[in-house]
Amino acid sequence: MFNKRLQNGMYSLILIHALLLSPLFSGSYSDESRKAPDFTLKSLTGSDSISLSALRGNVVLVDFWASWCPPCKQSLPYLSELEKKYKNLKVVAVNIDDDNQTAIDFINENNLKLTMVHDSDKSVVSAYDVPEMPTAYLVDQYGKIQYIHSGYSESSIRELEFAVRGLVDKP
Repeated sequence: MFNKRLQNGMYSLILIHALLLSPLFSGSYSDESRKAPDFTLKSLTGSDSISLSALRGNVVLVDFWASWCPPCKQSLPYLSELEKKYKNLKVVAVNIDDDNQTAIDFINENNLKLTMVHDSDKSVVSAYDVPEMPTAYLVDQYGKIQYIHSGYSESSIRELEFAVRGLVDKP
């Protein structure tokens, strides 16, 4: 009888612990030990290459997007403003379109000033195991993923900014 009560109590504690730690919003805090996969990708225009490891020491938001994705198009202007607001944040927008011209047109039409790279062979989107578009990975100055944000809505984007603010200096 006593062992059964103890066992039921342990199950209850495990369940409560799991419920308290489960994310209740579109973003989730990552296991601190997960190192962000490094990559080197060409800019959308093909003029230069960007490497995640070269940005070490900065907080980096690696955002995966596509021109066929309406929420992606909504989030990119916000991410541009976020980068302007936080001096120690670097946004790297990783486009996965087969043809990057549509992405270049979108950037030019919206006057976006983000670092835009092209994952032509989809190796980086695969390495990050991106669940949906858009998905952003907040990488700390040590190269570890601290937060993962998927989708776009007004409330979820505020949660993303809260996570950014926790890692960077004040605006």
